[in-house]
Amino acid sequence: MSVASGDSKVRVPNATRRIRSERRTKNRLRELCDEVLASYRLAVGEDFVTEDDREVAQQYLRSMTPKLAG
Repeated sequence: MSVASGDSKVRVPNATRRIRSERRTKNRLRELCDEVLASYRLAVGEDFVTEDDREVAQQYLRSMTPKLAG
């Protein structure tokens, strides 16, 4: 891909391909984006944890909690 710059052309790397391939390797950036979105949703009054999410979390916690002898 080349871009006209005045009288000469400047070679520009194919940024779209590079961004797509790196997208899933930017874990810290993804976590930051998730935090920002969660903060925004909370600020505008949206509940960002669904009932399904809560149920899955409760099931997970129940499976991690030792059973008490009855």
